Amino acid sequence: MYFYLYDSFLQEKRYIKKLAEIEGRLIDLMIQGKIIKLNILSHIKELIYSAVRAGAETVVVLGDDKTISQAIASVVNLDITLGIIPLGRKNSLGKLLGIPKGLKACEILAKRIKERIDVARVNGNYFAFCLKALSPYIKIFSPDNQYCLSLLSPKMEVSVYNFKPSGVKLKANQPMADFFIPQDGYMELVVKDLSCPINKILFKKKGEIGSYTILPFKHIRLEPSVLKKDVRLLLDGYKIIKAPVEIDVLAGKISVIVGRERQF
Repeated sequence: MYFYLYDSFLQEKRYIKKLAEIEGRLIDLMIQGKIIKLNILSHIKELIYSAVRAGAETVVVLGDDKTISQAIASVVNLDITLGIIPLGRKNSLGKLLGIPKGLKACEILAKRIKERIDVARVNGNYFAFCLKALSPYIKIFSPDNQYCLSLLSPKMEVSVYNFKPSGVKLKANQPMADFFIPQDGYMELVVKDLSCPINKILFKKKGEIGSYTILPFKHIRLEPSVLKKDVRLLLDGYKIIKAPVEIDVLAGKISVIVGRERQF
């Protein structure tokens, strides 16, 4: 049973024709289902849980990157498959999963190629794509607090990625397969612009590539490095939380429908 969740911005007039075409194609492919539309009074997690109680086995989200990220965080503990039909202006996450925008996504849904991908738990929140520290005043602790990495320059940036970020370029002799695999049970912490000393650190493996250091991990802790200094973290581009945080990678936690052009 399919359940289709429409983001609230899709109620704008410019999407009426697009949605009609999508709904018609879903009927042609015999994968139509119940449609629920988000509004300012509803919450995506509550709607998805309600759909599962009603028998939904596949939840398909129509919307942009924010919608997709919220849906992923909502299905972490559910035994269902997540599909997406990217619509709107920001749709970089659909490209990572190999899902084209709009009507063409229906064909991908019908083929129903499923993959399980890792997600990360951060103090009770979840993300599947990226975490960014909005301040350089941060310390990174390895498991068991044996080692830590300290950033001593305001020019340094810290992020955590599950998929390869477009800004990170590897050298020709650096095997790409070592990093950014959303199915290996690890995520990568990326430190950009290494222009100052760092403390010792111990993880599974690490690579220094130009102005980047890449540190794969299963568990990590982030804390402010300056007393009384707030460090905010942006999860998948839509939710902000504050350090200190514990980050745990949950291997193969969710099932998603993907396309052949997926970037993993």
